[in-house]
Amino acid sequence: MKFNNIRNKISKNIKKIFDLDVLSSYYYRRKLKIQNNVSFHIYPKCNIRIENGAKLKIIKGTFSINNSWTDWRKRRNLSEFILCKNSELIIENDFGLYQGASIYLAPNAKMLIKGQGFANTNTIINCFNYIEIGSGTYISDDVRIQDSDNHAVYENGIAKEISKPIIIGNHVWIGKNALILKGVTIGDGAIIAASSVVVKDVPAKTVVAGNPAKVIKDNVEWK
Repeated sequence: MKFNNIRNKISKNIKKIFDLDVLSSYYYRRKLKIQNNVSFHIYPKCNIRIENGAKLKIIKGTFSINNSWTDWRKRRNLSEFILCKNSELIIENDFGLYQGASIYLAPNAKMLIKGQGFANTNTIINCFNYIEIGSGTYISDDVRIQDSDNHAVYENGIAKEISKPIIIGNHVWIGKNALILKGVTIGDGAIIAASSVVVKDVPAKTVVAGNPAKVIKDNVEWK
């Protein structure tokens, strides 16, 4: 039994090596000066750009880009991972960008991902100011998280703020096709229903749904 477990573990590790884009993983690991005690895995079909002064810090665990979340689902969509000039991404623990999920950090932007979670197929996270994603937060397919309008909006001749930070708490579940916009704080344990448009703060342990998203249930828990 012990021999079989060791053999299976070795086979799994060998398979992972062949699935990886080994050259890109090695090149960007060196370029970003990632420490030896953590794992940084890049899988095929990734558009990666790292500009001068950009930083990626992985505290512990594994950060993977364009991995498949099951062995039997092998489609490969294009993932983008772009860190513009003087931006900083901090990963505190395991986090995966699955099958076409992407992260973009604008110049001087900062993002903190506390880990133990993932962003699923085709999700896009665009950070122009500051985005924080809590521990154990699961982000479903086709979600967009963006902390900027990317253009000026005026009310009575007065310009509104273009960008505001997004804070997503711990153990949050963000459903398929949801949109999370600037200046939003989402409390711990909240559930964002599929196709919701979140433009206001979400209390902890609530379910929100709709456009704009509103609380439809409270005192909920999910596993």
